[in-house]
Parts: sequence; structure tokens; C-alpha cells
Amino acid sequence: MRKRALLVVFLILVSLVFTSCGTLFTKGGSDYRNGVSAYEKKEYVSSLRYLNQALAVNPEFVEAAQLFPVVFSEGTSYYKTEIANNAAKQDRQAADIVYHAYTQLQALHEVAKASGGSGLMVEDFTSKLDEARLKSGDLWFSYAQSLEEKGDRESLKKAVAAYETARSRNPNLENIDATITQLIKDATVTVAVAAYGNSDTSFSSKVLADVTRVLGSDRFIEVIQEEDFTPGPDSMVGPLDIALMTGMGRGWDYVLDVYASTSFEEISKETPVRLPSDAALFSGIKRTIGYQNKTYISYRLFSIKQGVKVVAEDRITTIDGPYEYDFSYVNAEGVRELNLGGTGKKNLRFVTSRADDITTNTTISALRMDYERIPIPAQVVDPTDQTQWIAYFKDQYYDFQDFARNESGRELFYAIEVVHHEPSDTYFMIGPDLDTAIQRSKINSAIMNALSYTARTLADAEKEDAKSGIRNAGEIAANAVKDLF
Repeated sequence: MRKRALLVVFLILVSLVFTSCGTLFTKGGSDYRNGVSAYEKKEYVSSLRYLNQALAVNPEFVEAAQLFPVVFSEGTSYYKTEIANNAAKQDRQAADIVYHAYTQLQALHEVAKASGGSGLMVEDFTSKLDEARLKSGDLWFSYAQSLEEKGDRESLKKAVAAYETARSRNPNLENIDATITQLIKDATVTVAVAAYGNSDTSFSSKVLADVTRVLGSDRFIEVIQEEDFTPGPDSMVGPLDIALMTGMGRGWDYVLDVYASTSFEEISKETPVRLPSDAALFSGIKRTIGYQNKTYISYRLFSIKQGVKVVAEDRITTIDGPYEYDFSYVNAEGVRELNLGGTGKKNLRFVTSRADDITTNTTISALRMDYERIPIPAQVVDPTDQTQWIAYFKDQYYDFQDFARNESGRELFYAIEVVHHEPSDTYFMIGPDLDTAIQRSKINSAIMNALSYTARTLADAEKEDAKSGIRNAGEIAANAVKDLF
């Protein structure tokens, strides 16, 4: 018998699925399909409303008309069964089930009555609904009183919620609003915030605002709105001492002590290297510019109602970085007056190579390429003018990390036009001809100086931004302690 009943239910569901698919282009089909979905989830009132909407726009909708009485009858039976199973019980959960069931029954029958559907046994549950509502309210009120009698803070908080439920069932309960207001006051704790550190003067107000936002979402926590406990110039005590003494004098419950500081370390160093790095020949210098920032945040929650006691604390240290931009260069050994290739005497800066000529020439090419591959943009009219390059890089980069990621690691001859090949006492020009070598030396120097300037400028800007790393100190502290209240 059970297998047969399951088969019938299965066939009905299959029928509904195929019928729904066949209503995709039927007027009112969307409401009908929503009605079927709600019916399958036993949401009878929603289902009947959707079916009613489908029939309102399409009175000839056969499938909706057929399903309408099925939903009405099944829903009525379902809610009446819930009432029968719980009406005799004298506890608030059962009373709520009965109240909810009557609410749904009333809504279900009102939809049926409004639809004008014939043949449906429509009833009015108004008096039964009111009776169930009042019974539920009375039981919630009694439960709230039992919680209030316990007197501890957690019970008082639960009592407030229970009284509010009772009030939602019966707004006419005597003195209910005053009772709830007083209980909220009795269950509320007060928290003062003492915030300080090596940040700007707005730090304490920012911490207070964040703590208020986080803890203030709990109606049983009052954050005292005193932004600053900064001592006067002649004071012998600090902000925390002032907050604790003030709190004890005014009967506050807690003081949240928040301290934050940043330590910004600039990086500027030079390291001896051999260049180029993959075929070392010349003595050079690796120049590194950058920074790292250390952020320190600590908090302590003091209970001060009955003597000062730390109930929660933590210390958080984070290091951001190091972030570094670097380049390596071969510096000139000196200047010689030379007449190369009949070009006339010129003062040329040089560096010496003692390797064979092939190695020397290959190494020169390697050290030329990094900077000669940098395209000269249209806005740099004179590529030997470092101010134009500075303006260009300023437009290209807004943060140090992006700059360092794209510009680090280059190697070059800095302010050198020729390489003295000592074994043969000859000179290699760093370019196809001497004029190009001289021009290229000026361009490379302008680019390198502009990049160095840009690196320092962006790092200095990061120093100002680093202070924002402690701006979330109040939020961190408040989230850490909010479950302790």
C-alpha cells in the first residue's frame, strides 16, 4: 500500500514538472511556475497567491485553475493538523506553532475568498487567530519574567528579547515598553576608549569612531563618547591612567586601551658588485632605494566596576616590506684628454679593461643594452634633460611598488664614454662613434638620475601613507573583545 501511495505522489510531481515546462510561453506562466515551486516546498499561502495572479491575467489557464483547489485543501489540512498537535500544550514554542498556523490559515482563506473561487469551504479564523496570538504573548511574557528574576546580565538580555516577542503578540501588555527600556538599561555595559600612539592627532577620534561602529551595533553596549584622555603638559599620568580614574569615578564598566605605532625604515645603501652580473668584468656599485614599515598594535580591556582587572589583551606586529628599487652601474675611473679617430681632443671619462678585446667588446655591449632599450617617449623632447624624464616617470607611476617592479635590476655605464683596453693601449667607444657615445652617456645619466629621484620621491610618499596602517587599530581591538560583553 505504501509503495502505491509513493508512486501516486511521484506521478503527480512528474506531471507538475512537465506541465510547468509546457507553460513557458503561456500568459501567466511565470506566476504559475512560481506557484508550483512554492507548493512543492509546502509554502501554501505563497503558492495560492501566485496561482491567483496567474488566473487574474489568464482566467482560461487550465493548469492553474486545477491546482488552485488542491493547494487550498492541502494547505488547510496541513495547518489544521499543526494546530491539533500543539493546541493543548502549554509552552511558548507550541503556542507559536499554533499562532503561525492560524496566521497562515487566515491568509490562505483570505486569498481563496478574494479569488471568488466557487466550491471552496472558506472559513474566518479571526477569533481563533487572536486567541492564539494572546496565548503566545502570555507565555512569552511569563518566560521573560522568569529570566528577569535571575538578575544576571545574560538573563536580562534574553528577557528583553522575550518581552519584545510578547509585545509583538500583544502590544497592550501593561507597562511593557517601560519594562523593556529599564531592562535594556540594566543589561547595558559602558566602555570608554583610551587611544594613543605615534600617529597624528586624529588617531584617538578615529579609534573611538571605529570602536563605536563595531560595539555600538550591540544595543547592550554603550561606548562613552570621550575622544581624548590626553594628559595636560604638567600631568604626571598618561592617557590610560586618566581613563581608568575617570571611569571608576563615573561608574563605567570597562576601559578599552588601544595603542598603535609605526616605524618607517628608509632603505638607501650601496654595495660593491662586479658587472655585468652574468659575465663580471668591471668593478661597480649596486644602489638600492626603498623602505619597510613596521606596525605595532596592542589593546587591553580593563574591567573597572569592581577593581581594575585586565580581561583581554593582545599585541600585533606586522612588517610591510621591504620594498626595494635597485640598479647597478660602473663608475668612471677618471678623465683623459683623447683624440680618437681624428675627432679632435676631448675630455673623455673612461674605465679600464684588462680582458681580451673580444671579451671587452662583448661586455661593453651587454652594459649598453639595458638603458639603450628604454624608449624615448614623445614628451621627453631633450633626452639629456633629467627634469623631463622626472616628469615622465611621475606620470607613469603612482606607487613605489609598481615602480620598483618595472624598473629594478638595470645595469649600465654611468657617465663613461670610452673603455681603455689596457693590453693593447687602445680605446673602445661605448657606441658606434664618439659623438653617439658622448650623447648616450648624457642620456643614460639623465635616465638614471631621474629614476633615482623618482624612487626617493615615491618612497617618501609611502612614508606618509604608512601611518594609515594603524588606522584600523580601533576596529581590530573592538572585534577582538566584542564577544566578551
